[in-house]
Amino acid sequence: MALILFVEYHATFRQAASYLMDQESDLEVVAQGGSVAEGREKLAEGGIDAAIVDIPLPDEGAEEMVRDLHRANPAVPVLVMTHIEEWDVHERFLEAGAAEVLPKDVPFREVLAAVRRLGHQGQGENATCGS
Repeated sequence: MALILFVEYHATFRQAASYLMDQESDLEVVAQGGSVAEGREKLAEGGIDAAIVDIPLPDEGAEEMVRDLHRANPAVPVLVMTHIEEWDVHERFLEAGAAEVLPKDVPFREVLAAVRRLGHQGQGENATCGS
């Protein structure tokens, strides 16, 4: 089972999406946060295979959050979700360490597919790292 950290400002969306992911037999959202500060706190607790990060976030900025996630454990892939359509913004997050950037208006099945792919990728990488 892939263990997911979900950092998303809008609590209703985060909780609903987490509930739907938890219904999948191979995914579990084990930590949630609504800000960079909460995301960092949950990241420090460890035990995740992949992370979903919303942009923008209300406090210090999601780009630094992605950079922090990547620095803390490069084996944990990060999926960035955003309503921002400018490709240069997407490119900045990929350069910061995101494995993938998805627009928020994609069908949820595409979100599930990306989370599943990255979660299982993180499991494989973490297994080889001894986690």
